[in-house]
Amino acid sequence: MAAHRILLVSTHPLLSEGLQRVLGAMDDLALVGPLALERFDLDSLAGYAPDVVLFAGEDDDDPAIGARVLSILQHAPDLPVIQVGLSGHNVVRVYTSHTLPARSVDLIDTIRALRARVARGSEFEQGAMRGEDDAD
Repeated sequence: MAAHRILLVSTHPLLSEGLQRVLGAMDDLALVGPLALERFDLDSLAGYAPDVVLFAGEDDDDPAIGARVLSILQHAPDLPVIQVGLSGHNVVRVYTSHTLPARSVDLIDTIRALRARVARGSEFEQGAMRGEDDAD
């Protein structure tokens, strides 16, 4: 079985080193990179030919990483992207893109299959009921 090729892109050198040690010890994973975030571009994808791109940074919602994730999903929609951070939220974000036929019934089925996003009683919903917006 071929090893999964992981392109590691990082904004934090210590996190990068730790991930290199952990991922490098796995027989079924092949680590390529790491690259500093500033050195990553779409040409890197062709050169490294990864099966997944792993972004690691101090914050799990870094806008600079988010912009690169969006770029990957637009130009390589079949390439999964994972984002991890040190912010303490204990989350791993996995981004994928899927192309579906453009028929209205497929769109409706897709929407229905998605989990509802707004929980009852959330701050967003309570603010909306009071007529508040977040444009402050």
